[in-house]
Amino acid sequence: MNGLRMAQDPKPIIPNQNMTRAQRRRCGQEFKNQTIKALGHVIKGTGWRRKSAWVFQVQDDWYLTAFVTGGTTSDGLSNRLKVELGIKPMAVDPVNWRAHGLHDNIGRPASFRSDAAFKVSALLIALREWTEGLTDPDKAAVLVFDGITEMAKDALQAVASKPFSALVTDSPHGEKYQGLLWASLIAEGKKEQAIEAIKAHYVRQDPGALQWPSLTSLLDRYQQVIDGTDTSGYRSLSISINGTPNLYPPR
Repeated sequence: MNGLRMAQDPKPIIPNQNMTRAQRRRCGQEFKNQTIKALGHVIKGTGWRRKSAWVFQVQDDWYLTAFVTGGTTSDGLSNRLKVELGIKPMAVDPVNWRAHGLHDNIGRPASFRSDAAFKVSALLIALREWTEGLTDPDKAAVLVFDGITEMAKDALQAVASKPFSALVTDSPHGEKYQGLLWASLIAEGKKEQAIEAIKAHYVRQDPGALQWPSLTSLLDRYQQVIDGTDTSGYRSLSISINGTPNLYPPR
């Protein structure tokens, strides 16, 4: 072949009945990947940005973030895309990072608030799923971005309706957003409520939690953030995917 590499056939992106289940799954994943890549072109000039499967935007004091996933439908014969959109105040991640000595994160790019290991999750406001007619990644990217912008409007309306900490408390999944709740209370100036909310979370897990040295240390670190005496250097060894520290009773 005169030293030239043969061009590889494009990966299939549309599942069909003649494929094995594994082949169909790979089609769904490849379609999702190509759609996410196409999103990078669709969002140019809109103020939105993409990092991996995250699409995000800063609007004034708010951070909007959408996560794109996908695959195939349950029968494996159609592609499927799903987007979850959340929102959080720009102030909450710095509170969380300061409480864990991760001050360097404060100066990181905005994408860090979506995909960093030590972040607080944005409050889920809406999700959308598409399962029909997904055969063209470029067209799917437009469909997904239209959904993101519509959900973003809903999110901004929601945060205009009441204090953000109240939205978190009212969420049916509020327990998984505890780190977000504490940081938002501090950002809103509700400092004593934040400390009491931290205590209450761990007491719900174990009535004797107030005697744990690990909880005492955590409370001290958040109090230092409130007092402005926090310093860098501490690293929490165990933080959940939602940004809430995992504490355990002493052995």
